[in-house]
Amino acid sequence: MKRPMICLFSAAVVVLVSFQFPSTQSQSKIFITPDGSAPTGLFAPGVLVGKTLYVSGKGDYKPEEGIAGKTRNCLAEVRSVLKQADMDMDNVVQVWVYLEDINAYSEMNKVYAEFFPVNPPARTTLGVSSVPGESQIEMTAIAYKDLRDRKVIGTPAAGLPFSPGILAGGTLYISGKGDQLADGTHPATLEEQVRQAMKNVETVLKAAGLDFRHAVMNHVYLDNYDNYSTTNKVYSEFFEFGNEPARATVFVDHIPGGSHVEVTCLATTDLANRKVVRPASLRYGLNEMAPTASPGVWAGDMLYLSAQPGFVPGEGLVSDNLGPQFRQMVRNQLDVVEAAGLELKDLVSGNVYLRDINDYAPMNELYREFFTASPGVRTTLQQNSGYEKNSVRVRTSFIFTRPKK
Repeated sequence: MKRPMICLFSAAVVVLVSFQFPSTQSQSKIFITPDGSAPTGLFAPGVLVGKTLYVSGKGDYKPEEGIAGKTRNCLAEVRSVLKQADMDMDNVVQVWVYLEDINAYSEMNKVYAEFFPVNPPARTTLGVSSVPGESQIEMTAIAYKDLRDRKVIGTPAAGLPFSPGILAGGTLYISGKGDQLADGTHPATLEEQVRQAMKNVETVLKAAGLDFRHAVMNHVYLDNYDNYSTTNKVYSEFFEFGNEPARATVFVDHIPGGSHVEVTCLATTDLANRKVVRPASLRYGLNEMAPTASPGVWAGDMLYLSAQPGFVPGEGLVSDNLGPQFRQMVRNQLDVVEAAGLELKDLVSGNVYLRDINDYAPMNELYREFFTASPGVRTTLQQNSGYEKNSVRVRTSFIFTRPKK
């Protein structure tokens, strides 16, 4: 019997209201700002939860700089936030690098390596259409305060300044894994490529003494929208139905190394405190394009949410317009957040994927309605040049934390 696919959308049409919360932050969140005060803008430069620091996407914004200077400036911006939290580059455990020009990959790597000469963090690098402003490159990072509890998993490949995985504080951060075989070649078919990418992730999990049951949040990056359905079917082979990790599928313009699929994974060492959150509004549908994922997954006090757009189940997109889509997306995500006993003020980190970077300013005004009372960090980008065969204007994925009592 064909396995049913999960549709991760609320059954209710969104009510066009804003959710207001007190200005005080969650007791488990510490804002990292230059003067230590709560941020007044759309997002915080950094948010510290326990010993883990989340850093907002950092660009360069110096149009006259070449890629070497832009890379150096981005990393200096990351370092500035780290310093405010009494950390430095050796505390970094995970980095995402978004490049508008994938041909800058090699030059970016050379400069990047200067900042991580030993025991580099896990990393995922992607070619995207646009990042905000004139930066042409954006980086976001996660760091861990206690270096005694930071361990490299695997051996960095020669000439590449990132580790296969970093284990820190009960979380394993795995670098983006493409479909390369041991000899550097690629499998012949897409099914084999997806399967190999998942096996490459599995190798790092096993090296840390874990397996796919421990995965809590995966990103699946594809460079061809037509590969979506096949990817979902192969991906589902690796997880127990109904107990999958949260997931974001992101269509990008380029994946380094000749792969057409790349998978990155966050996993928890504490399987006993890994729990799926499935709100009552969750519906099962026949849509073969629906991703195999759990709406939300707890890992201790951290809640990871799957990426969602502004769909109404059984009806498709609520509208072709950004405003209704954004509000329906919030309604969908809020169903998961409320089922977990949380509120929007418990937000730690968010990723916003736009179909068109020209929607950045109006998206910010919509974002302001919901997420500025107690903001998290944020990264925003236009992930591809417009080849998706749908009318989705915005998708988001989030990380929340359980407030201390």
